[in-house]
Amino acid sequence: MDIVLFNPAPRSGIQVQRRIELPLSLLCPAAPLDRQGYRIKIIDEFANPKWRRELLETLAQKPICFGVTSMTGPQILHALEGCKLVKERYPDVPVIWGGVHASLLPEQTLQNPYPDIIVVGEGEETFPELVKALESGSPLSNVSGICYKEDGKVRFTGVRPFVNLDGQPPLPYHFIHMDRYRRRLFGIDHISFNSSRGCTYRCSFCWDPVMHKRKWRAMSPETVLDHLSRIIRDYGIRGFLFTDDHFFIDMERACLILEGIVRADLRISISKLQIRADTLCRLDKAFLQLMVRAGVKRFSIGIESGSQRVLDLIKKDCSVEEIVEANRKLIPYPIVPVFLFMMGLPTETPDELAQSIRLAIRLTDENSNAVKTFNIYTPYPGTELYDLAIQLGLKEPQRLEDWARFNFRNIPRESAWIEPGMRKLIAGLDLPLMFLGKGHFVTPYKKTNPLVVGLARLYYPVAQYRVKHLNARIPIETKLVRALGLFGRQD
Repeated sequence: MDIVLFNPAPRSGIQVQRRIELPLSLLCPAAPLDRQGYRIKIIDEFANPKWRRELLETLAQKPICFGVTSMTGPQILHALEGCKLVKERYPDVPVIWGGVHASLLPEQTLQNPYPDIIVVGEGEETFPELVKALESGSPLSNVSGICYKEDGKVRFTGVRPFVNLDGQPPLPYHFIHMDRYRRRLFGIDHISFNSSRGCTYRCSFCWDPVMHKRKWRAMSPETVLDHLSRIIRDYGIRGFLFTDDHFFIDMERACLILEGIVRADLRISISKLQIRADTLCRLDKAFLQLMVRAGVKRFSIGIESGSQRVLDLIKKDCSVEEIVEANRKLIPYPIVPVFLFMMGLPTETPDELAQSIRLAIRLTDENSNAVKTFNIYTPYPGTELYDLAIQLGLKEPQRLEDWARFNFRNIPRESAWIEPGMRKLIAGLDLPLMFLGKGHFVTPYKKTNPLVVGLARLYYPVAQYRVKHLNARIPIETKLVRALGLFGRQD
C-alpha cells in the first residue's frame, strides 16, 4: 500500500444514536491520487472496530506516508492515538495532518511530537504534490500549501489557491465499504454528498470565513447530476445529505440542479439541504414546489438565537421575524425544517437563552413538521467571536490535545466567557432541551435501543418541566448520561 489515510472517531462511548459519516475529507484528496495509480488504504476508526489490526497490517507494507484528518474536539485524541501507533512501530513513516483544526492552527499542531507535516486548506492539489515529494525525496519547500518541521523550526510554504471543483475526478468510493455509511431516512438509504464549498456570509462564530475567505465555489449542475447518477448506478443509493455550507448561494444553479433531478427522473431523496431563513423568505411557491418534486425532504436552518441582540452580535444578518416567516412559509409543504440553535455564545444571558427556547417552541408549535436542536457554542480560532471570547476570559489552549475538550456537547474549563450561573444553566438544560417540542429526540431513530426509548418516554415530562422553568438544579440525569457516554463522550 502506498498511502494510508486515517479517519479518527469523532467521539467515544455507547452512543444511543450512532451515525457514521462518509469520510469526505479523505476521499477528496484520495481521488486524484487514485487516478495517478497510487494504492490507497482508508481506515475509518468509527466504522471499523478492528481498525488497529488493519492499520498495523497496512503499515507493515511501509507506505510513503500516513495521513489523518480531524475537526476541533474529541476527534483530536483519537487522531493522536492512531499517530502514536504509527510512530511507535514505524517512526520513519511521515505523519501528515489535514482538516479544519490543523489548517486553523498549523504551528501549534506541529508542536505535538506526532504530526510531521500539515496540509493547510484543501488537499486535492497539495496532497498529491506532497506525496510525490516524499516519494522522490525532493525538497518540501517546493510544495505550496503545507507547514512542516525543519531543523527545529516550523516552515510554511505559502497559501495555495482554491481548487476547481469541476476539475476533480469522481470520489473513489471503492476505497471504503459503502454499506457502513448508509443511513436510513424516510425509508431509503442516504449518504453524504458535497457539491460546493465556502459561504459568502459573515457569521462571526463560523470557521468557514477563515478557511474559505467568504469565497463560494461550486460544481456545475451537469457535474452534480453526473455524480449523483454514478452513485445511483454503482451503489443503488438514492438518498443524499448535502453537506454544502449554503446550497442556495446561486439560485439559478440551484434551480438547474433541481430541475435536472426531475427531468432525469432520478427519484432521489434529499434529506439535508442547508439554507438560511432569509433565503427561504425570498422563495416563491413555484420554487418550493420544484424542491418537493426533486425529492427535498428536510432543510437544516441555522437560527442560532431567539435574541435579536445576539443575532446582531454574531452578524447573522437575519431577523427573528424572518425566522418566523420562513417557518410559516414551509407549513403547506412536506418538508421538515430542522432549526439549529446555539447556547453559551459570548455575552448571552439567561433571559436571551429563554428567548431562544421560546422561539423554538413557537416554531415547532406553528409547524407540525418542524424540529430543533440546541448545541453548545464552540469557539474556533481565527473567528471574530473567538477574539471576543478571548477578551471575556477564554483561556486559549496551549497544546493540541487540550482542544479535544471544545465541542458542541461540552463546556470546557477554559470557557471563562460564560458566567458561572449561565454555565450551570446550559449544563443542566443540555439534555432536557433534546426533548423540547411535541415529540422527543428518539422518535425519528428506529434503531435506537428499545430500553433507551422507554426511559426517554418516562423522562419526557421531567425534561419538559426543566425547560419550561429553566430549572437546572441537581441535574442527576445529565451527569448519568454523560458518565455512560450515551451520546458519545465529548470530554
